[in-house]
Amino acid sequence: MRKRILALGLTGCAVAASADIIEEQGAALMSCSYTVECLEEETCTFAQFGHDVDLPQQMPGDVVLELGTGPAKGTAQVVNGLLVINASDTHGSYLLSQTPDGIAKLSVHFADPLMVVTYHGACVVTE
Repeated sequence: MRKRILALGLTGCAVAASADIIEEQGAALMSCSYTVECLEEETCTFAQFGHDVDLPQQMPGDVVLELGTGPAKGTAQVVNGLLVINASDTHGSYLLSQTPDGIAKLSVHFADPLMVVTYHGACVVTE
């Protein structure tokens, strides 16, 4: 339960409009906002949080998810037109996928206790 609270404590941000981020090259900041949370096999509920992402200069490249619990470092790449980010920190592992029009899903995997939380929302490049 403590891990779930950590995931819910991520920094809030506003929902953004569409983004053509995977066509752009160069360092950029992306802001993600989520409105739905799904814990394991339970019914999904309303969520209101977000985080920033420091995108790499080139794809594939190094990326940092700026979470309320601290930075999670990993890699970003484009796979079949989808931006895919894998990152981890001491709290868990993160998989963020985003379509060219900004639709995003974030999957947070915790090891102790073993559980997965999935978030649904949108991301947009802000700088």
